[in-house]
Formats: sequence, C-alpha cells, structure tokens
Amino acid sequence: MVPRHAYAQSFPVSGTVKDEKGEALPGVVIRVKGANTGTTTQEGGKYTINAGSGSATLIFSFIGFTTREVAVEGRSAVDVTLGVSERSLDQVVVVGYGSVRKSDITGSISSVSSGEIKATPVASLSQALAGRAAGVKVSQSSNAPGGGVSIRIRGGNSIQGGNEPLYVVDGYPLYNEAGPAINPNDIESMEILKDASATAIYGSRGANGVIIITTKRGRAGRNNIQFESYYGVQRVRKKIDMLDATQLATLVNEGIATVNRDNQNVPGYIPKAPAFTDAQISALGKGTDWQDAIFRDAPMQNYQLTFSGGSEKTQYAISGNYFGQEGVIINSGYGRGSVRMNLDQEVSSRLKLSSSFTVTRSKARSVNTDGDGGGGAGVVYGALNFSPTVPIYAADGSYTLNNRPGGIIISNPVSMAMETKDNTTLTRMLGNVSGEYKIMEGLYFKTLFGANLNYNKNNFYIPRTVYAGLAANGRASIYSSQYGEWLNENTLNYRTTINSIHKLNVLAGYTYQAANFEDVRANAQNFANDILAYNNLGTAQQTNTGASNKTDWTLRSYIGRINYDLREKYLLTLTGRIDGSSRFGAGNKSAFFPSGSVAWRLSNENFLRSVKNISDLKVRASYGLTGNQEIGQYQSLGALGTQSYSFGNVLSVGYAPNRIGNPKLKWETTAQLDFGVDLGLFNNRIQVTADWYKKKTKDLLYNVALPITSGYSTSLQNIGKVMNEGLEFSLNTVNVDGEFQWTTNFNVAYNRNEILDLGAVTGDVPSGQASGHLQLGNSGILRVGQPIGVFFGLVTDGIFQSTEEIAKSAQKNAKVGERRYVDQTGDGAITPADRVILGHAQPDYTFGFTNNFSYKGFDMAVFFQGVQGNSIFNLNRFEQESMTGVSNQSTAVLDRWTLTHPSQNIPRASANGQPYQVTSRQVEDGSYIRLRNIQLAYNFPASWLKRAGIQNAKLYVSAQNLLTFTDYSGFDPEVSRFGQDNLSQGTDYGSYPATKIFLVGLNISL
Repeated sequence: MVPRHAYAQSFPVSGTVKDEKGEALPGVVIRVKGANTGTTTQEGGKYTINAGSGSATLIFSFIGFTTREVAVEGRSAVDVTLGVSERSLDQVVVVGYGSVRKSDITGSISSVSSGEIKATPVASLSQALAGRAAGVKVSQSSNAPGGGVSIRIRGGNSIQGGNEPLYVVDGYPLYNEAGPAINPNDIESMEILKDASATAIYGSRGANGVIIITTKRGRAGRNNIQFESYYGVQRVRKKIDMLDATQLATLVNEGIATVNRDNQNVPGYIPKAPAFTDAQISALGKGTDWQDAIFRDAPMQNYQLTFSGGSEKTQYAISGNYFGQEGVIINSGYGRGSVRMNLDQEVSSRLKLSSSFTVTRSKARSVNTDGDGGGGAGVVYGALNFSPTVPIYAADGSYTLNNRPGGIIISNPVSMAMETKDNTTLTRMLGNVSGEYKIMEGLYFKTLFGANLNYNKNNFYIPRTVYAGLAANGRASIYSSQYGEWLNENTLNYRTTINSIHKLNVLAGYTYQAANFEDVRANAQNFANDILAYNNLGTAQQTNTGASNKTDWTLRSYIGRINYDLREKYLLTLTGRIDGSSRFGAGNKSAFFPSGSVAWRLSNENFLRSVKNISDLKVRASYGLTGNQEIGQYQSLGALGTQSYSFGNVLSVGYAPNRIGNPKLKWETTAQLDFGVDLGLFNNRIQVTADWYKKKTKDLLYNVALPITSGYSTSLQNIGKVMNEGLEFSLNTVNVDGEFQWTTNFNVAYNRNEILDLGAVTGDVPSGQASGHLQLGNSGILRVGQPIGVFFGLVTDGIFQSTEEIAKSAQKNAKVGERRYVDQTGDGAITPADRVILGHAQPDYTFGFTNNFSYKGFDMAVFFQGVQGNSIFNLNRFEQESMTGVSNQSTAVLDRWTLTHPSQNIPRASANGQPYQVTSRQVEDGSYIRLRNIQLAYNFPASWLKRAGIQNAKLYVSAQNLLTFTDYSGFDPEVSRFGQDNLSQGTDYGSYPATKIFLVGLNISL
C-alpha cells in the first residue's frame, strides 16, 4: 500500500521534447499519471516537473502528435520524441451501410460525439443536436415533458410531405417524426449525412437528410461499470405581463363608455351601465394571477447504469436508464425507462455476429396547451385570458367554471389541468441481429434482420368539474395502436489495395422492409359521476361510435456503391439505389437514385507537403438525386368513406367515394449539388469546413383543389418545384493547449428557401393553419418566388388621432383611436388586395458557438445557440390586445389610446370588437441568441479514487437556457403550435412555455 504522504514527495524530472525531425516542441502538455501535477514545455521544448517518485509515469500530449506515456524509472532527465498523429484524419466515420476514414470522405457529413451529446443533459437525442452541426436546425415543437422536436437539414424540401430526416440506429433505418426511442446516454456518436453523395444510398428516404446513430458497444479488456446521474429543477423562463383585476375592470368600464360615446346620437340607443361599480373596483385589488396558479418549479432526474467490456472474442454493453421530468404546468409529467443490450461475438476467424436491442417504456401525463381558443382552449390560453376578477374557487369550494359574466367562454385553467386525465403509455422495441462472413480476403457478406415495434395506449377523461366536460356530464375516450416493422438487409462488400496505389471498396446489396399499423378507439359520455373516469365506458349513458384502422407498406431496394482512392490524393464515390414502394401509383412504384462525388486531397501533393502550417486540405464536389416517400399509405388509390342516412327513422350506414385515385402519383425527387472544402492548419489546431449547396425538389406532393363538378374537393398530385440554397461554415480551434486548455467550436449555416413553380396552380394559394375560434382560416400563402411558410396580411400604420386623418385615409368609417392600415394599392379602401408578406417562419441563418475550458481537474463548457431572421405569428396578441375586455389583456394595453394619451401603438378601449385579421402587429421577429448551456465540472484526482476502486469520478453543475436575448413578446421564440407542419411553422397560440433548468450531476466509472 502506498503511504498517504507518498504523493507529496519531491522527485524533479527535466528534459526536452522534440518531434521526429529533431525540432523542439514548445507547448507540449506533461502530466503525472494518476495525479493532478502538470506542466508544459517552454521555448526549446524544455520542461521541469515534480514526478512525486522515481516510479512515476509521465504522459506527453500535443495536438497533432501521438500521445506517449514514459516511465521515469528513477531518472532525473527524460527526453522524449513525439511522432506526428494522423488520428483526426484516420478517425472512422459511419456512413450508410459501412464506414470510412474521415480523410476519405467525399460527401458532406457532420459528426457529433458522445462528449458533445453529454455536454448538455437532454431528454431526447434530437435536442442534443441543437446548434451542434452546421445546416441542422432543431426546433422544440412542444416544450411539454417528452414533447416533440422538429429537425430540418438544409431546409424543408416538401410542402405537404414529410420533412424530418431518416434515422438509422445501429444499422436499422426508420422514419419517426418524433425521433427514435433512444436514450441519449447510450449514444456513442451521430453522423449527419447532408449532401446527395452521402444520402443517396438511402434513396427514396434520403431527401431530408440522414442521421446515423451508433450506440455504445463493449471493448476487449477490462470490464467497466459506469453510473451517470443528474437531478435538477425547471422554472418557467418568462411570464407574460397581464392586467390585474383592478386594471382589467377599469379597461372594461372604459370600453363600455367608448361605445356609449360612439352611439350617443343614435336614436333609441340605451346607454350600457358600467360592468363594475367604483366600490367593486376599489375592492378588487390585484385579483387572481392565473399564471402563478398553473406554473410551478418542477424537478427532473436521470439515472443510468452501464456494464461493458469483454474479451478479444466477445464484447458486451448493457445499460439501464430512468429519466423523469415533471412539468412546469401542474399535473403534467413524463417518465421513461429503457434497457439496452449490445453484443458482439467472433465465432471464428471468418464469422462475426452482432446484436443490438433496446426496449423503452414511457408514461406521459399531458395537459392541453395548444388547443384552439374559446371553450376548446388549453391551460396556458386559459391562464392568459381568464379574468383576474374571478377566484379559482367558488364560495362553496368548487372550481369556478367559467370566465366573468360577459366574458368569453373559457375553462378554469386550474380545474382543466388538475381534473382532466390524459395519460399515454408507449412501449417501443428496436433491435437487430447481424452476421458478417469473410468469404475470401477482402470479400465480406453481411446479413441483418431487425424489427421495430411500437405499442401505444391513451386514456382520456374530462369530468364535469371542467367547463368543457360539464355539458357532456363527463366525456371519456380510449385509444390503442400497435405498429410492427420488419427489415432484412443483405450486402456484399469487397475491399482491396492494388500496388499500394489504388484502393477500392465496392458495396452491393438488397434490402426489404415492411410494416403494418392498427388502431382502435372508443368514446362515451354522460356518466352518472366521475368516479370511474375512463375505466369503464359501459357505465356511460351514451356510447359514441368507435373507430378502427389498419394500414401497411413495403419497400424493396437494391443498393450499390464504389469508393475509389488513388494515391490517397484523388477520391471518387459513386452510389446508386433502386427503390420500389407500395405508396405510389401503379406505374411509378420504382425509381433510381444515383449520386457521384469527387475529392482532391491537395495536402498530399508534393507542392504542399513542404508547407508545414497546412495539416490537411481537401476540396469536394458532389451531385445526386434523392427521394421522399413520406405521404402516408394508399394515397394513389381511390377510397370509400362511410355515409349515414335515415330510412324510416332508422339510421343506416353505407359507403360512398371520398377520394379520387391518382395512379400517376410518384416520388418527390431532390437534386442536390454540393461544393466543399476541408482545411486543417498548424497540426490541425485550426480546422475549417465550408460547403455551398443547391437543392431543387420537383414533383411536389400537394392536394390540388378540384372543381365542384368533380364531386371531390382535392386530389393529391405531383406539382411544382422548391429550391434550397445555402452556405455552411464550421470552425474548430485549439486556442490554448497546456495546463490550461481552451477549445472553440463554431458553426453557422445560411439557407434560402424558394418556391420555383406551383404547376397549373395560378396566383397565390392560401396556406398555413391559424384559428377557427378567431375565424382565421390561414396565416399565409404559397407564392412563386417566396419561401414556404410566409405570413400574409395588412401592415399597421399607427392610430388615428383625429377625424381629419380619417377623412384623408382609406378607412372612412373608422373612429378616432382605432388602428390605421396601409393602403398598398392606393385605391382609397382597405381590401384583401392590400395584404402583403409580413415575414417568414424559416430563419435566414442558424448558429452554434461552444467554448470548452479545462484547468487541472476543472472543466467548463459554455454553449450559445441561436437563429436569426425568422418571424413568429403570435395568435395570443389577437385577444391579449383586443381592447374589448371580454378576456384578460396584456399590460401592453396600458399604453392604449385615450383622449389624454394619444398612443400610436395600441388602439382605444371598446366593448365592440373588430373582425380578426392577420396584421403586422401579430407577426413578430423570432430571432434569438440563447445561452443554451453552461456547465462547470470537477474531475476527482485518480490518487483520491484509487483506494475506493474508482477509475473516474466527475461532479458537475449545469444551467440551461439561463439567458435568452430576443425581442419576441411571447413565452419563448422557440415555438411551433402546429408541430412539424411545414406550412404552419412559427405559430404561437397558448403553447407550453420554455424553462430554465438548473442541474447537479455525478458520473462514476469503476
């Protein structure tokens, strides 16, 4: 046993560190193995360090060179030579159906390591990508616990088809809009395939990009046990400033007075009395703060235990994980448990077997937040619009069921959150077994069998204690679904090197994938009481018509790829895939998706080898075709729907055509051109990657309106073209490399989306969901020359201050104090022709900026992320600034126009509302810069842990979303009320608010 005082002993060691050419290396980091002692070499490569004892081992590390461990062996002078490392270029990157050295990549691929994923503790792997890779935009489509995420790689290609990327988990390709059910702690690395050269191997599913996920596997050698955990608290990032009870009552009375004044000369008009007396107003005070009533500080926690290791022939990795997240809205929460097992077995020198299995089970307690307004609105909408003059509970202790008398119908947000039961249980199983057989030297055959199984169950009950359930005397529904998917892949891979000059890698294969889906739902209402909720639908007096559904699809494919390397200077990749899908028309079920790419490693040319500062330089070019099949099933076929009719007071159910078939329906096809450059400087202390790309998607799938005489409203057809053009730039630098280390990662991506053609459709096409409650059918339009997802409406131009202004305006019937609009056509009237494009949901550019610091045992990471140039359609403003007083208002209305306060921003109070229409007042700048994560960690010295048998231990504290810089007036600029709908991005209407998160974590390795 080593005496406790031994580590404090003095044993100075000095020496010189040089490279293989004999040149001195200043800045080399030298550490004593198992201790916190360290130093760096000075000018001339000289160093001095206290090794502690003559039996110590010194570790020498320097960017661009191979790390060496040298035993002191009692010497006082130790000179070391470091060899140049090609590690960063020899790093293996996983691509479709194989892997390649990073130096041999000819396409555009971004990598995210497990270290980067763990840097920001997140609930899903999709969240871990935010800001980490250029050209990858991650948006939180719902901030609810377990909420969905939307990912766009190099912009959206489709109008109505899917725009999410394809995920490939341990070789299993799957399209899941919510992202695959993989625990982020299990991920070893993620590769994002962006250009056609990289994605064409996935053919009809590659147009939106591909994210390849590799989970952690065991390694031969020592067995390891890892425990990772964190616990944190979430807090609502921001509250909306709303009127208190006194302010709202004053506004309501002022609006009534305005109406009386407007109609004082109208014959027979009877003035309305104030809604609140002076005595009532003075007694109101601040009233109920409904946001405080529904929001709370909520815990989140994560625990992971991993066993890994193995022998030379057998390696294993087994992990179990639990993630729990309570919501910041009362009674919402999410829990997920998962088990993963990866096993690799070398059966013989020719045969290797591998398996990967993951089982995940999650439970969610949901509260409705993104529903439309009025009586069907959600909890957040209710908290913003419910009157503060009304208490949470009535005098008898029951919930207040409705807004104040004279107000709009809104459910009490507290009763809605606490009493409504909306519970979802989801079980997912994903796994595969593969075998690789060496037929002869360089020739390998691999077969894979996999399955993806999902089971979903939702139980819902809304009781009579909630306004929306009162009229129905309780309403219940049960939904259940199951999804099964099977995969078989067979590939031949031949690798050879000829005369040490020509390297060839040829891949050929056949894949078959099939799936089926079934669901069933039952509904009932009018219960005697709320005791059983959804647990016995048979006790309801009214059982509604149920429903069931069944679909299936298949995909057969032939794949091929050739990689050619000449003298490690000239690289060529040719890829092709033939896909046959059941989703398309009889004559268009198959298509060919080819691609080609070339690269030139200039740094291996003789004329650049003598330039020491250039470590690596490669230029790339690629072009290819990829497809998009995400349109659902049977869309090319005509369909029958049920129709009910009464015969002799007896309701009969029959069938009638409800969809016209389109046998010509085919793929959306994306052609992409990419030029890129990879540059490494100063032993790769500076690494730069830049890409320019241009994508054109044709044969867009869109529901085209049909003449009424056809008997159908729309038909899914291939029309039009969309373009995405952009520039991506990534910079990784080692700023300081010594006892104190500082590295920086920066990426930025610009993308311009444009509709090139809408086929036979002429003029603007209304698009984008809005609100039925507000009688707004659409938020924007589709227009050739503009991007997808623009907001379209009138431009506001201040407030009318006098009757003279009104007389000269295009709004002759307006009143002083009302909002003024710009007459774009100059025809003297405000009409729909005066609407213009007010903004677009897609940002001009996105970026991520990370700085990592380390000093002795301390690590610190600071990560900023943001988007710029996008707009948000804030539907909340329609009611929060309506000035009618029928619902609560934001404090912005305190700046309203009055006779003594001639505001130019907010119109006068009035009990008579105006028709809702999209205007520039509701379309706001959605740009933001966010401190997404800041983390401080301490790595305990090995000398402290040795006695306990612990290899490594790290304690850290972390804060997420600590700072957000934005001009957006809502809860958070990262919002999308309609989820992943590409036509309705960037809409906010009572959405679940974002949170700040404060965490403390502990990781231990045995």
